[in-house]
Amino acid sequence: MSEFGLVTVGNNLKKIRLQLGLTITDLSRRANVSTKVISQTERFLVDPTPVTKNKIVIGLNADILPFGSGWTFKDIFPRG
Repeated sequence: MSEFGLVTVGNNLKKIRLQLGLTITDLSRRANVSTKVISQTERFLVDPTPVTKNKIVIGLNADILPFGSGWTFKDIFPRG
């Protein structure tokens, strides 16, 4: 738990976003999620809802699917 009482849920969002060469703004547009939420998720300040996490996964896979297997929910958010 963080000093502010928020449970920090591990994620690989920033690592994967950077591997894909995406800015936070790029991912925000692809996922239809605010830049604020993406930034805060990467910094472990918020744990978004499952719906928002799913949008982020879809945004990260925008150039991959349907051609490849893409990133899974568990790849990005291993702890849920």
